[in-house]
Amino acid sequence: MKRKGFTLIELLAVIVILAIIALIAVPVIMNIISSARKSSFEDTAYGLINAGEMYYASALLNDGITGTKTFTFTEDGSIPEGLNVKGDMPKSGVLEVNKDGKTALAITNGDLCIIKGYNDTKPQVLEEFEACELPAKTLKDLARTNTFAASVDACATGGVCEPGTEFAIEVAPGDIKNFYVIKDDAETGILTLIMDGNIGETVAWSLSDNTTGPIAALNYLESKTSGWINIEAKNYTLTDDGGANRYTITRTNTRARLLTITETNVLIGANSWMYCNLRDGSEEVSEPPYGYWLSSAREDDTGGAWIVHGDGDVRSDVDVNDNNYYGVRPVIEILK
Repeated sequence: MKRKGFTLIELLAVIVILAIIALIAVPVIMNIISSARKSSFEDTAYGLINAGEMYYASALLNDGITGTKTFTFTEDGSIPEGLNVKGDMPKSGVLEVNKDGKTALAITNGDLCIIKGYNDTKPQVLEEFEACELPAKTLKDLARTNTFAASVDACATGGVCEPGTEFAIEVAPGDIKNFYVIKDDAETGILTLIMDGNIGETVAWSLSDNTTGPIAALNYLESKTSGWINIEAKNYTLTDDGGANRYTITRTNTRARLLTITETNVLIGANSWMYCNLRDGSEEVSEPPYGYWLSSAREDDTGGAWIVHGDGDVRSDVDVNDNNYYGVRPVIEILK
């Protein structure tokens, strides 16, 4: 008996059925693969966290660690020195271990980003991200003790931090600077602080007039604080509040800013911490620097800007091009 083959219609029907099966199966298979990769990378993150905790436990046998230990991961897949861990390494990222044994990390394999803050109980997986970076450190992450701040004020973990409250902040691993509270914004959860003294040398406010904003002062300030990697880098839009609204400028990826005249007027007066300590703990104002620049321009003169003088005076009759008499005092914003 002669055997029949498939007709063209039957062949087309089989092809359609196979295509439908493929359409259903391929996404399922891809999801399985994606889930497996995600799970594997999560295991990598937990392995690194455990390795960080083991590093801290080992360090305790040798007097512990005084600052923050940072392990950096690179695309070559090498294991950072001092970290005892096995398995595949991230393509890039960092693992931090602080002096209390807490860990924070931000790692990526190119497709996923996993982040964990010091006070998070578990890591978070991000499938969409612009940059894989550590979560912003909070006040309780950064507050330290020293001769300036003998203890960490209770407001760091609850309540309102009053203006003038003293904090020693670890602005970078092993680098502690002293600050006073300017404002505690309960609505945003942002704490604004000013350093207890000027940073660096004297500098001009601007190299032209006050319509361009405090470009020279900001450039100098940002160069002196660019290494403050514990302070979240932000984009600031600065609008002149000196009365004439002479400028609006944007500063990107900066860790500190200048104080405004509005902020100054709220606190200046009896608060000597707003204007003391101009150089190496000295309160003498008989020689430069005589004070520090504010971000605000003079209202009735394009050649002037506001300053805080070392004697507590606040005035705007200062030439913005003068680089011999006034410096900058960093203002930072951190989350509570």
